[in-house]
Amino acid sequence: MKKQVLSLLLLLAALTAGAQSFTGTFTQAKTLKAAKKVIKSQGEIVFTMPDQLAMNYTQPEGDFFVIDGPFVRLDMRGTALDVDSRTNKTIAQQRNALINSLSGKYEDIAREMDATCEVSAGKNGGKHVVIKVKKPMPKGYSGLELDYRKDGILTRMVLEEFGGISTEYLLTVK
Repeated sequence: MKKQVLSLLLLLAALTAGAQSFTGTFTQAKTLKAAKKVIKSQGEIVFTMPDQLAMNYTQPEGDFFVIDGPFVRLDMRGTALDVDSRTNKTIAQQRNALINSLSGKYEDIAREMDATCEVSAGKNGGKHVVIKVKKPMPKGYSGLELDYRKDGILTRMVLEEFGGISTEYLLTVK
């Protein structure tokens, strides 16, 4: 019920705020390289600028991931988290990478992560962005690969973690 209320609030904010926003669906493929295992998920996504994100999973049903300003809330396969990113540097960097990816602010991601950022032509007039950190860290993302449509909407995001986990999201925006 809590996630449904959060989703409704985010959707209402998207409709009334006049800010850049989108709704759609996503598929997720998390690859655990050491275990040679791929975990697939899917769901619905609502994003509202500047910092509202709700990902409600339909598979597995009931899982959710929410960014509400500085707060990151999730329940993924029974693991719950409710963190103020202002008090956790690793969560803050991951939160910012997601929000900035969705906002098209990939240069901000590279700057915050002390990373390189290569931009090339993508499909149908869009952009393909590759971000790689310059020095390894114990936690967080080691790199991102982002694909944008011509109108700047994110359609694909790959998050590479230092621990050998890779997560690919494919977004279908309405």
